Amino acid sequence: MTYDEMTAWLNRYRNARQIEPRLREQLREDERRAAYVDILRKASPGGADDLDAVLVSINTRRQNLAAQLMNGETVKVEIEGAISDLDDALEREVLQLRYLGGKTNRQIADRMRVTERYVRKLHRRAVLKLSRGF
Repeated sequence: MTYDEMTAWLNRYRNARQIEPRLREQLREDERRAAYVDILRKASPGGADDLDAVLVSINTRRQNLAAQLMNGETVKVEIEGAISDLDDALEREVLQLRYLGGKTNRQIADRMRVTERYVRKLHRRAVLKLSRGF
């Protein structure tokens, strides 16, 4: 696996986490619509079809969200396992903070009390070690 392919593989967890808020908001919006349609249905009977469609949408979104959460956790476990195989504790910390913690190089450098340049060096070295193992 190349360096770029490995970083893309490591980024899968962050990408999965970025999708979750959008799915949650869509679910909340459907639930608000369901409440509104239910109120309208009670006021004028005959709107049950609209409510049924909204409820189907809610169930579909719930299933999508559950699948996305499960996928995110699966990816996280895979990435944690790969990172834990590294011998160097600093390299492990950089990758954990970057790919599981969502931190930038600057934030990692501040936390580890090293330079950003050293963080980049540790990152590159760790990714290359991981890519050789795949």
